[in-house]
Amino acid sequence: METFMKLFLFCCAVISAFMLQSCASTSQSQAKHLYECSEKVQEAIGKYEHKKYSSAQFILSDVIAKCPGHCSNDTAFFYLGKSWLGMKKPQDAKLEFERLIQSYANSPFNEEAHYLVGYSCFRSSSPWYLDQASTKDALRILNEFMESFPQSRFADSARACVDSCNEKLAKKEYEAGHFYEKVAQYESAIVYLKGVADAYPQSKLIPQVKLSMASDMILLNRSSEADAILDELLDQSKDPVILKKTRALKIRVRKQL
Repeated sequence: METFMKLFLFCCAVISAFMLQSCASTSQSQAKHLYECSEKVQEAIGKYEHKKYSSAQFILSDVIAKCPGHCSNDTAFFYLGKSWLGMKKPQDAKLEFERLIQSYANSPFNEEAHYLVGYSCFRSSSPWYLDQASTKDALRILNEFMESFPQSRFADSARACVDSCNEKLAKKEYEAGHFYEKVAQYESAIVYLKGVADAYPQSKLIPQVKLSMASDMILLNRSSEADAILDELLDQSKDPVILKKTRALKIRVRKQL
C-alpha cells in the first residue's frame, strides 16, 4: 500500500509539473503574440506616416484578422481607414471608420472617426451632373457630427465640406433651370431657380440665379417681380459684372412698366 501511495504521488507531481510547464509555455506564446500585434500596428503607422498607404493597409488588415480583440485594434481600424483614404478609396475607408465607432465607443479615435465617416462620403461624392446620393449622405452625416460635437477641432473642416456639398447641389438645380431656359420653358426654369434661391441662400451662385430669374420674368412680362429682384441685386451685390448685367436688365424692365 505504501509503495502504491508513493507511486501515486510521484505520478501526480509529474502531471502537475507538465501542466505548469504547458501553461507557462502557452502564456509566453500569448504574450509574444500580443506583443507582435502591437508591433505590427506601430510598423503600419510608420508606413502610413511615410505615405506608403498600400503597405500600411496590408499590414493592418492582417493584424485585424489575426489579432481579434486586441487592445490596439481601434488604432488598427483608424489607420486602416486613413490608409484607404490615402489610396483614394473613400468607400472602403468609410466602412473601417464605421466599424471602429460600432466596436470601440470609448476609443480616443471615436470623435475623429465620426467626422471621417462624413468626410469619406464627401470624398466619394460624384460631380454635380451625376447622382448626388453620396453628397446628400455626406451633408446628413456631417451636420449630425457638428450637432454631436459642436466644439470639435474638426468642426471647421466639417463645415467647409458641408458648404462644398451645398454648392454642388445648388449647381445641379441651377443647371436644371438653365436647361429649361434653353428650351424656352421659362415658367419651369423659374421654379428650379427659385428652389435654388430658397434652399441654398448662401450659395455663390445666388446672384446669377437671381439674374436668370429676373431675365425669365421679363420674357414672361412679369415685370414687377423682375424689378424687385433686380433692386435686391443692386443693393446686395458688389460684383461689377453682376451689377453691369443688373443695370442692363433694369433698362429692359422700365420699358415694360
